[in-house]
Amino acid sequence: MRKILDSGVEWACILLLAIITVDLLLGVFSRYVLERTFVWYDEVARACFIWLVFLGAAAAVKRGAHFGLHMFVELMPPPLKRAALLLTPLTVIVFSAAIAWQGWALMRHGSAQTTAVMAMPVSWIYAAMPVGGALMGFYAFLLLWERRA
Repeated sequence: MRKILDSGVEWACILLLAIITVDLLLGVFSRYVLERTFVWYDEVARACFIWLVFLGAAAAVKRGAHFGLHMFVELMPPPLKRAALLLTPLTVIVFSAAIAWQGWALMRHGSAQTTAVMAMPVSWIYAAMPVGGALMGFYAFLLLWERRA
């Protein structure tokens, strides 16, 4: 189950990046070659980028690739080093819970709004925050579980 989730998050990031790339290339092509612009390309790129940020952050938590002071932690005495290694995922769990909580509130608040051009519900875009926050928290919990021993 976890392998499916892991690969799903990574493939979603790949797909979103591909959509952003093609979308922006089409936007540039239409503007400078066709001398007409697609009105929707900006909204698609923005929505995909927001989802990419939050899913990419979750993938980074899964890999342990977020910012850390590894060199500083390695210089600590063993008990302090262990505490620091446990504190990192705990901090990420608290932060991701705040993102998920506030993202949920923002998503509910934006449920009546739509985007200007595509008339897409804004809550679909805002849903990236609670989904990304939940995934970051899940992966941080797994990291904490691995480090507890």
